[in-house]
Amino acid sequence: RVSGEERHVELEGIFVQIGLLPNTDWLKGTLELSKFGEIVIDAKGHTSVPGVFAAGDCTTVPYKQIIIAMGAGATASLSAFDHLIRS
Repeated sequence: RVSGEERHVELEGIFVQIGLLPNTDWLKGTLELSKFGEIVIDAKGHTSVPGVFAAGDCTTVPYKQIIIAMGAGATASLSAFDHLIRS
């Protein structure tokens, strides 16, 4: 990237990694974050703040992959619905 040099590499597939740190600085002091800045959640997407749910790569869910984030989003949304109907 620094030199601007281009290379051709024959591949059958790639995995693109955009970054290692979640963009959660704005949540500091609001809810529990891990030492890596991930939002700490339980198996149902609950955070340390009642009624606040999180999902995806910014959380402590293992294996940061789009399909896992999609499933975690479904789990968190069902948990939020459950919270709302019980509140």
